[in-house]
Amino acid sequence: MPTWKKPLATFVASMLFAHVGYSQSLPTGQIGVLQPDPAVAALVPASIKRRGTLDIAMMTKYRPYSFTAGGKQVGMMPEMATAVAQTMGLKPIITTMDFPSILLGLQARKYDIGMGEYFVRQDRMEVADFVTEWSNYDAFVVNKDSTYIPKSLSDVCGHKIAILAGSSGVPAMASGTQRCKEAGKPAPEVSNFPEMSDATLALSSHRVDAVLTGHEVGVALISEGQPFIASGKVGGGPTATAVARTDDSDGLLKAIRAAYLHLIKTGTYEMIHKRWGTEYGVIDNPTIYRKGDQPPSYAN
Repeated sequence: MPTWKKPLATFVASMLFAHVGYSQSLPTGQIGVLQPDPAVAALVPASIKRRGTLDIAMMTKYRPYSFTAGGKQVGMMPEMATAVAQTMGLKPIITTMDFPSILLGLQARKYDIGMGEYFVRQDRMEVADFVTEWSNYDAFVVNKDSTYIPKSLSDVCGHKIAILAGSSGVPAMASGTQRCKEAGKPAPEVSNFPEMSDATLALSSHRVDAVLTGHEVGVALISEGQPFIASGKVGGGPTATAVARTDDSDGLLKAIRAAYLHLIKTGTYEMIHKRWGTEYGVIDNPTIYRKGDQPPSYAN
């Protein structure tokens, strides 16, 4: 299980060698321009309110969450981030990057929030705070012509499995490896990829037997006509927006939660999820998690 507690120098080095996308002012999405909610805007910390922007770190190349199309960053995350920022009376400034770099960026205080649909784990709570805003579970994606159709972690023994670096697949595959060891079976060969597009490329080129990822990834790939099938269910539970731990953390956490509650109440939240096929995981009670809190249970 990875730990995110790294110094600034490590963060700088990671940025030099990792693929990082681009910063941009996100163009108005399909939701249209939303008016700020006065009650939500009142919760925004003064320093952020004066700046007028919400600085957001976000993963990319990950359909249907966040990806580039027509020269714009699109998907459920950019659209939801825009809605959250506008509800707070702020302009969203999005920087795209690979998944492992998001929490490192929050640690370095380069961004206010990180959009990665994080499972709230103890190691992550050491370096950031969280507001839950969706729920999800992992599933396997395999080639359509494959005779290997895994259903659970008990089925990974002796197979090549791809996961997204730093994702929920990391502890899941650690658990799967332990199960194989206890059963006297060969361990799986696990490959970590910085971006989901790299993992699915490894699958389509038959360099791995399966990809373990969020359920919605398989749904999106199949709907696009990709020759894959999805199978099984691994873990599951609430996912969250990460919030940088600063002097403004408490106020920002409350403002983010209030923004999600407002979007849920107005129906915008559900509308965005329906557009991207992620409505199966909608929630109605965003919850704040800080260091020292008991994290949710994600049984594998």
